[in-house]
Amino acid sequence: MTVPEPPARIDGITYYIWTDVFFGDMSQGRMNQFVPQLILGSALDGSDGPPQYKPHWGEHATWAFGAHYFFETLNASTDSVDAHAAYGPLFAAMPGETLFTSFEAEAAAAGPVWTLKMGALNDSSRVSVLRVPQPYMGLGATWAEPSTSWAEKNYSNMCINSCWELYGANDVAHLPSSGSQYKLAITRQAAASFPWVTQWDEDEGANKSCARSAIHESHNATTQIVTWDISVPPPPAAESVPSLRGMA
Repeated sequence: MTVPEPPARIDGITYYIWTDVFFGDMSQGRMNQFVPQLILGSALDGSDGPPQYKPHWGEHATWAFGAHYFFETLNASTDSVDAHAAYGPLFAAMPGETLFTSFEAEAAAAGPVWTLKMGALNDSSRVSVLRVPQPYMGLGATWAEPSTSWAEKNYSNMCINSCWELYGANDVAHLPSSGSQYKLAITRQAAASFPWVTQWDEDEGANKSCARSAIHESHNATTQIVTWDISVPPPPAAESVPSLRGMA
């Protein structure tokens, strides 16, 4: 993605700009998503790590990014839903530069091990890496119905999304001062049995007064490319958030 110019005003904003993989859930798990993200304003930016992976929020006057796994779990003791986050290192980002996001699964005896990366293109000193060996960072091992491996059935259901998730961007002054471009590259084995999803569209913000965008898809036997161009300034009454979705 291209890092946009920041808004003229950052008071009251929370920005999450990302490409994610959203998995199906198992047992007591909820909101199971790999979501490396570019952030600005008051945002979820870290975690206290094991054993509970409690989220941390901070204030950011300039762009920052990091690899991130967000999930929720049903607390059987309180009958509430608890939020959790695992985070890689956080790095600064500069307007106009290109950031990459990657999700790679490596075969292992207990099931796939995922590695999430988000980094500045051509700058190896700014690459945030997060290794996720188990769903829900292993918290599912003690559940009444345990969930401990990415090889479990529901995790083969994945939704791929990109989003400008902007809170507090209620006028032009609080919107990014420039647009952005996403380029999604999805690869598969040539003999893969599933078809490409060729119709990509906005599931939020479409036909509303949000930033204008254009989507283009192309593919061959092994690689699919989806390009999403977002342009600003939007119409004066912009309040919606553009979001791009595809299914895998």
